[in-house]
Parts: sequence; C-alpha cells; structure tokens
Amino acid sequence: MEMHQPKPEIQDSRPSNSSESLHSQGTVSIIGAGVMGRGIAAACVRAGISVRISDSNFAAAKEAVAQIVTACDSRASQYPRFVDPAARPLISLATDDEEIADADLIIEAVPEDFALKTAILARIEPHLRSGTIMASNSSSLSIAQLSAALQAPGRFCGMHFCHPVIERPLVEVIHTDLTSRETLRQVCAFATSLRMIPAVMRDSPGFLLNRLLVPYLNETLELLLDGADIEEIDRAATAFGMPQGPLALFDEFGLDVAIAVGRSLYRAFPERIVPSELLIAMYKSGRLGRKSGGGFYQTQCDASAGRLDPHIMDLIRERRRGENSLSENAITRRLFLPFLLEATRTLQESLVACPLVVDAVLRSGLGMSGSGSGIFAWANSIGARTLVQWLQPLHALGNRFEPTSLLLDAARKNRSFSGTDRNAA
Repeated sequence: MEMHQPKPEIQDSRPSNSSESLHSQGTVSIIGAGVMGRGIAAACVRAGISVRISDSNFAAAKEAVAQIVTACDSRASQYPRFVDPAARPLISLATDDEEIADADLIIEAVPEDFALKTAILARIEPHLRSGTIMASNSSSLSIAQLSAALQAPGRFCGMHFCHPVIERPLVEVIHTDLTSRETLRQVCAFATSLRMIPAVMRDSPGFLLNRLLVPYLNETLELLLDGADIEEIDRAATAFGMPQGPLALFDEFGLDVAIAVGRSLYRAFPERIVPSELLIAMYKSGRLGRKSGGGFYQTQCDASAGRLDPHIMDLIRERRRGENSLSENAITRRLFLPFLLEATRTLQESLVACPLVVDAVLRSGLGMSGSGSGIFAWANSIGARTLVQWLQPLHALGNRFEPTSLLLDAARKNRSFSGTDRNAA
C-alpha cells in the first residue's frame, strides 16, 4: 500500500501523452445524492472541479444541488471559482445515462447493496467514452466482484471516501488484479486535486479503515451488554485519541451502513466478528442514526453529553448479560486490543507496508489524535510482552482476543512493531 501526500495547490495531472485526464478542468459525475454523494460533490466544487450529480430519486438530486449551491453562496471565500460567467456552473444535475457518462470520472455512491451497484455500473458502462474511469465509493463490498459486471475492468477501482468527506482527507483507493496503473495514477491525481490523501491498497474485506473499525465498534456493543457504562466507554475512547465516543460514531456513519459493513466482515472472518442482536434490534426499529433523526442518541447534544435515548436503554437492559463494573483500563483493553490485533493481521497479509501507514490512515481517515496518534504508536508505548499478558485473561471471550503471530514474535524478541529493540531503548 502506498501513501500519496497531498500537494499544497491544485495540480493539473494530465499525462503528457493523453488529452483526457482527471484534473482541475475535468468533469466528474456522481451517482447517488445521499450523504456521501453530496459530500464528494461538495469536495469537487470546493476544488473547482465541475461535477454532475444524479439519483433515481430526482427530488433528492435536485435538493443536493440546491444544498451545495447554498453552502457555496454562504462561504463564497472558500469557493472562489464556484460561479464563472464564462463557464457552466460547477454543480449541476445529470438527468439520463448519457449525461452521467459524459465525464472524465464517474463515482458510484449509492447504498451498500451489491445488486444495486453492479446493475448501475453495468448500465452506465456502454455509454462511456474511451478514457472515462469508473469508481465505487463502496465501504466494504469486494471491488473485484463489482468489476465482474464490467466489460473493461481495467478502468475501474474503489474510491472509499471517509465521512464526513469535507473533514476527513483520506481516500482509500482500492485496486483489483485487473485495475490498470493508469487508472490508479489518474484517480490518485484526482484525489490529490481535492487536497486529499489517496491511500492505495489491494482489494480486501473492509479495505483498511473499516477492517479496523468493525472490531472496535463490535466490542463496544459487547461491552454494553456486559454491563459497561456508556460514559466510561466514551471516556476510554476519547482518552485514547478517538474523535468521539463509539456510539456517536455509529450514529454518524448510519446503522444501516454499520450492518452492511459488519456483514461483509463477518462473511470473511466469522470467527472474529460477533453479530450484535442489539444493533439488529435498533435497525429493525428504524433507528439508523443521524440520517433518520435518531440512533443511539436523539440529538447531537445528547451524544456530546452521553445521554442515550431511553428507548435504546430499554433495548440494552433487555439484553444485558450482567451489571459488571469495568474500570477504564479494562474497557480500553477490550476496545483497542481487537483493533490492534486486526491491524497486525493487515501487516501479516501485506495489505499495508508498515505500522506507520496504518497510523497515518487512522489520523487522516478517522481523525485519531492525541499522544502517539495511532494504534501502533500505542502498542509500541506499551510493549508487545505486556500486550500479550493483557490478552491472556480475555481469551475466554473468543478468538478475537487470540494473539497473532506478529504480536507473539515481537513479544518473544522484545521488539517494537517498528523493528527496534526495546532493550536498547
């Protein structure tokens, strides 16, 4: 995996031997006018890139355009090129497949439904120009399986933007064995023109960020059912460097997205993911998070104060396995040891090049901050031998707490994850 650093200014990244490329004067079509589609469109406008947006719900697409125009008008100094009298507006509606396809890049950002995504990609592809690239903003679905519906999979890849798009500079760029180098080069140049950081990786369940987040969020729900107090969970999470408590993160992402991503990871790693009856009960009750007007919390103020919705408290009480009082240290270990173990697996599988890359992704994609700013920075400060000791009493909870070969090797050699000898430190 490579980390491409953003350039301080928007760059024209056209290849010298081609007139078609993704650059500040190119065009982007976005299919899907939901939260992510709107966020990506707004990022394009902010960078001066012409963007069309479409949705099967025409009213939603029209509302998205109006919302972005209003935001640009209210923050004109941030969008100096939004209205150019000599050119078309930077944000507009696409009303048919031909208009969607008339772009340098098409980003599919519809809900996390495999059949829906493949149907849209297969429908649009016949209308494309020869140089047009397609990308999916899927959070966890296999990019290789999505590309199977295409006649030209070489010009297709994943572009997983992080929520909220305007605040999180990471873009996971996911390639298959068939994705061309030119496709990756142009997509990375496009991401950089948005002043974002493209992290290139091969196709893998959950990619990187969600692969690490799912065990953490999964353990949060298990802690609640084991009797842990939500205020203690939030305190442990934010003290570690997370931008907010884990239940607020659920509400921000959307519980429907969390279930879809969790399902993908469970299919890949059933021995390490615990299906949550609490999350399923909430989903069935129609509480999807902020997008539905309420999830674990009724309002943002409630989330900041750690006040769970009374209905959610009832759902938790009905399913609690006990009223255990857990210390902040115990909660921290339950939350972040599975997180760390999954991170070590990504290194063992060569999904990422080194621990520094993982921590950089956590900072730019998740907003992790504070001392050390990363899961491996934390692990190195503790030491592998101590981490193995912490895991021993947790083995009874399941395979998700079994130490990996990478961790055991670091403990045996008394080395940090960056390869330095702790005895020499």
